[in-house]
Amino acid sequence: MRNKINLINKSYNKKESPTLLEQYKLISESADKITDKRQSTNNFYLGVNSFILAVASYLAVSKVSAVSILISISGLLVSVVWLENINSFKQLNSAKFKVIHELEEYLPARIYQKEDEYLQKGYYKLTAVEKWIPVIFGILYIIIILISL
Repeated sequence: MRNKINLINKSYNKKESPTLLEQYKLISESADKITDKRQSTNNFYLGVNSFILAVASYLAVSKVSAVSILISISGLLVSVVWLENINSFKQLNSAKFKVIHELEEYLPARIYQKEDEYLQKGYYKLTAVEKWIPVIFGILYIIIILISL
């Protein structure tokens, strides 16, 4: 079992507030960069899946069954990897925001915590919505496989 690490060092004193603020800025920027990376990764998988789906569909309609099944299976695998990527980004961002929330305990305002409080009512988390896209691709690949059999 790992020891829990305190966010703030025991030797911290309020004179070091500018350093703490800089660290807060760094992790906030890091969270933004993760969001940008997540979006570009989603765009990549969307493009790859769109191409694979188009080829598999064309081959299925052209009665090239064995190849369309193989390509659909590769599309299914790409969709599974995409889902795993989404989960990985979610875990990484969740950890970063936990650290941000802890840092805010030492700052005058808790802006991210307040934002989260406001978002609790009726907000669909991005991960819940974006996970549907690879699932839909997976369903389409299964349909192509069934049609090709």
